[in-house]
Amino acid sequence: MTAPRRAPRQARHERTWSVVFVAPITLQLLLFFVVPVSVAVYAGFTDWNVLSGEQHFVGVDNFTAFLSDRKFWIASGNTLFMLLPIPFYLAFGLFFAIASHRRTPGNKIFRVLYFLPYVSSIVALVVMWKWLFNYQFGPINQGLSDWFGIRGPDWLGDPAWIKVTIVIMIVWKMIGITSIYYLAALNNIPDSYYEAARLDGASGIRTFFSITLPMLSPVTFFLIVVGIVGSLQTFVEVQLFTKNGGPNYSAATITYYIWEKAFASNQMGYASAVAVFFALVILVITLIQFRVSRRWVHTED
Repeated sequence: MTAPRRAPRQARHERTWSVVFVAPITLQLLLFFVVPVSVAVYAGFTDWNVLSGEQHFVGVDNFTAFLSDRKFWIASGNTLFMLLPIPFYLAFGLFFAIASHRRTPGNKIFRVLYFLPYVSSIVALVVMWKWLFNYQFGPINQGLSDWFGIRGPDWLGDPAWIKVTIVIMIVWKMIGITSIYYLAALNNIPDSYYEAARLDGASGIRTFFSITLPMLSPVTFFLIVVGIVGSLQTFVEVQLFTKNGGPNYSAATITYYIWEKAFASNQMGYASAVAVFFALVILVITLIQFRVSRRWVHTED
C-alpha cells in the first residue's frame, strides 16, 4: 500500500514555513560573510581610496607589493611569536581545572577569581599591565631590584621584551576561560573509568595520562584551534600596549599591519589583499589541524 499524498495546501504551508525559518540565517550569512568577503577579494585587486572613493584595477600588484615589504615579514614573525602563549595557558588552565575540580572549601570562589581576567575590560587590563611593567616605577622592576638586586628590563620600550610582555598578559588573561572548558570536560568523565583504574592498581600519573588526558583531548583540540586562530589575529593588545607597532615594529602583527595600511595609510585595496592572503593562511592551518587531529583526539566512537 502506498502512503497517501500530502494535500497541496499542506505542502505549500510547510515550504512557506521552511523559508521563513531559513531566511534569517541565510540573510545573516549573506550580509555578514558572503558580501564582506566578496568585497574584500575584489578590493584586493584594486587601489581603492576610501576617502575619494576612486578605485582602479591593479591586478596582483597589491599582493606582490606586500610580499616584498620588509614590514610585512617582520609582522609575520611577530604573529608567529603570539602563538607562544597557547601551551602555557593550556597547561596552567588544566592545572587549575584539576585543582578546582576537587571538592574543597572555597573552590567556587577560586573559580570566580581566575575567571575574572577573561571577562574584564581589555583596556583596563592593559592599563594595569602597563603600570606593572613600567620601567621606572613598575612593581615588577622594583621587586626585581629590591629582592634580587637585578635591574629590570625596559619591558615596553625594548624590542626584545615588548612581545614577551604581551605574551605574559595573554597567558594570564586566558587561563580562566581555559580552566572553565577543562572543568566542564572533567565533570563529564565517568567515575567508573577511575574506579576501574584503581582496581587495576594504576598510579595517579598513569591514570592521568591513560584516562584524563585522552578524555580531555576533544576540548584540548578545540582550545588549540581557537587559540591559534585568535593568536594569529592578535591586535588589541598590540594597539594598546605599543605606539606604531612598538620600537622598530617589534610587536606589530599581521592584523596590526592590515589596520595600519587600511586606516593610517588609506590603502584599503592593499590592506584587503593582505587580509585575503592572511585568511587563506588561517584556513589552511585550520584544515591541517583537523586532519592531524584524527591521530590523537579521542572520541567515544
